[in-house]
Amino acid sequence: MPASASSLPHTLAASPPPQAPAREQGVLLSPSALLSLAAGVLTPFTVSLGGEMPLGELLLFIAAGWAVLIVALAQAWPGPLWRSPLFLLFLAGQAIALGAYVASDLYRGSAPHDFFRGWARMIFLGVDLAAIAYLVGCHARNFLLLLVGVQFGEIIKVHLEGALFGDYWKFGYALPVTVVAMIVAGRGGLALAGCAAAGLGLVHFVLDFRSLGLICLLVAAFLGVQTFSREWRTVLAPLGLACGVALGLAVYTHTRSDREGDRSTRSNVERTAMVVAGLEAFRDSPLLGHGSWFSRTHVIDNFMVIREEGARDAGVGGFAGANEIEEDAVALHSQLLVTLAEGGLFGAAFFLPFTLGLAWALHNQIVVRPWHALTPVRVFVLSLALFHVFLSPFSGAHRVGIALAAILIVLIHREHVLARAAEREADQTAPAPPASLFAPRPKPEARA
Repeated sequence: MPASASSLPHTLAASPPPQAPAREQGVLLSPSALLSLAAGVLTPFTVSLGGEMPLGELLLFIAAGWAVLIVALAQAWPGPLWRSPLFLLFLAGQAIALGAYVASDLYRGSAPHDFFRGWARMIFLGVDLAAIAYLVGCHARNFLLLLVGVQFGEIIKVHLEGALFGDYWKFGYALPVTVVAMIVAGRGGLALAGCAAAGLGLVHFVLDFRSLGLICLLVAAFLGVQTFSREWRTVLAPLGLACGVALGLAVYTHTRSDREGDRSTRSNVERTAMVVAGLEAFRDSPLLGHGSWFSRTHVIDNFMVIREEGARDAGVGGFAGANEIEEDAVALHSQLLVTLAEGGLFGAAFFLPFTLGLAWALHNQIVVRPWHALTPVRVFVLSLALFHVFLSPFSGAHRVGIALAAILIVLIHREHVLARAAEREADQTAPAPPASLFAPRPKPEARA
């Protein structure tokens, strides 16, 4: 992939204020666009290298390596997003987290198989961040190409391998349909996008995909907030959040069957046990953590005991006991909590600012920035990522999604900085208001 002028905008020694990234010639046929689309399509397919590695990461390694080569040989930032302070903060946080994991594993004496997976997970996420920042810096549309590529890859994988548990909606078509619908509906205007998000939310609930249904209803509520002026949006955003959650709970209550109720109760018990076990593990060792995958501690055993007690209290069964399954088969479903529990406070040096960044970016897109065609898909991606931070595992299958959301935050922050700079420049160049008849006259200068 040759380095274009837009790829080498400024030297490292003296970086001027941010400017809008130059457009590549032939956006959809440019090397960065083709690489973004191909990496997305290959991401759902994984290979086992100690842990699960998405094939798309192999192409992202190429992009990251090219970006590093630009830095080393041309002494230039490889694109505008690489010189963003927020991107550098995310990258530094991930480096600190890796160091915390190394220290924790050495102190705990973690099994080589476990610390190999733990360290590789942190390194690969850093590479994904670097690669996607370079690709999106070449052109902002590469973000959509990578995102849509992942969805097409999911559909191809389902057709080739079948769906998990035979559920072709929840583990197959649901997310691709939702992402594409958010992109297309955004071009039809605010009303169409809001109706599409609400309708998809109801469909997901009916088809027993509760989490995605709730997220879609929240997106619909947030888009509803955008119909008001900037001043009112500030006040109504928390109300929109409350309305979205309340609507989700109401729809869930009226759509679940007895069989689905038992399954959802089991899921709630398991997720609650994971959160409690993760919090207790962090409380017991807030600085050093318990090492990668908790291989030399009893965190997983504690989780299974808590889950068994919760299942008994809820009147559901079917869970394995504390010593009936291998620990490798269990992963705590919380990206933030698992990094706090495994690596201590410094082990979450990326996920803590990442979580705050998601909240800030959502506020920016819902309250600060006026409606635009990409608002629905951006709000959806940010909301989904925020859900995953608290209730999904930090695994290979989620790494590219985490990096995508992080770079979206960086892109939104850059747009915000550019918009503020343009506003300040406009204020400085605006003509002075006409003098008022009632303005005080300047005092005459004293004669010498």
